[in-house]
Amino acid sequence: MLALFDIDGTLLLGRPRAHQRALAEALADLAGVPATADDVLAVEPSGRTDLDIARRVLALHGQRDGGADAALAALAERAGRHFERLSRQGPPDQRTAPGAAEALGRLADANALIAPLTGNVEPIARRKLERAGLAGHFAPFGAYGSDAERREDLVPIARRRAGVEAGRLTVVVGDTPRDVACARAGGARAIGVTSSSFDRAALEGADAVVTSLAEAVDAALGWLGPS
Repeated sequence: MLALFDIDGTLLLGRPRAHQRALAEALADLAGVPATADDVLAVEPSGRTDLDIARRVLALHGQRDGGADAALAALAERAGRHFERLSRQGPPDQRTAPGAAEALGRLADANALIAPLTGNVEPIARRKLERAGLAGHFAPFGAYGSDAERREDLVPIARRRAGVEAGRLTVVVGDTPRDVACARAGGARAIGVTSSSFDRAALEGADAVVTSLAEAVDAALGWLGPS
């Protein structure tokens, strides 16, 4: 099994303020627009990739087409640099979801490949997992918000990097309807976790809807069948 985990709202809970500020500051640097973290919130970022969020913020400031493309091409490195600085200013603005390490450990014990599938650009995703003490549970591949603007494109990217054939069981664990849609588009099974602002009804398109990461692992291991 290839188990792909979202980060914000799934493994980490709480508003990612440093991340939102890092995106805004990177766009100010790269496109010369007065972007703010409030602009990031205004484009309803939950479940979107950072490239999608950034393009929408740039559109708020009248930046489109070629100018936006140039900024997006350099976004991951610049936003990652800002996040590294901002994440060191005060205590973490997100907390690790209850039972996250234990859930990942159970999947590892079942010989699952575990990787991130997140809208975060890769430098920010990696830093978040390191700060949360979860990085050691993940394989050195995954799919990130710096790989594609459309979240629906991420499952094939993760599979290719993992060397996993299309027929192998792939599970996406996330907290938003966009995580569910991403799984569906990539031919993966979806587990929706009601750990953020989306309830069971909002996640009803998932193959399983659960209230915790422990229950998510129960569902995923149940699809493997008896060992």
